[in-house]
Amino acid sequence: MNTEKIHREDLDAGDSHYMSGNHINVSHEVLLWRIALDHLGPKGLHQVVVELWCGAGMPPRKTVEHIKAEVLDEELLNILKIAQITAGGLVPSRQPSSDGITIYSRHTQHLVDGLLERLPVEKLPRALWVARLQNQIGL
Repeated sequence: MNTEKIHREDLDAGDSHYMSGNHINVSHEVLLWRIALDHLGPKGLHQVVVELWCGAGMPPRKTVEHIKAEVLDEELLNILKIAQITAGGLVPSRQPSSDGITIYSRHTQHLVDGLLERLPVEKLPRALWVARLQNQIGL
């Protein structure tokens, strides 16, 4: 997968670089979102994401990720955008864009971790199951 479809920028330090994900790679993260959508449905996924986002709080380091539209399908991107607005998770210095979504990196990590915990383990492929286990034991 082209890692330039997700871009990370540190708003505090002013540096910027391309990334392939936090503790799981981009393709696994996208797979996690698709599994979550299939399992929870659009309304259920929206509710879970809003709940998780509201519990994320303001990150101490203002690093953001811009996830381009071609990474996630339109339905997932729209769910994320609506949940971001509902939860008050907009990045103040960024305007909403039609080509993707800008999210604090810490929020992305919080959402991924929360989805890993909420989905049935039997729905997760091995790499995501391992990521969930690593979160549970604090690695």
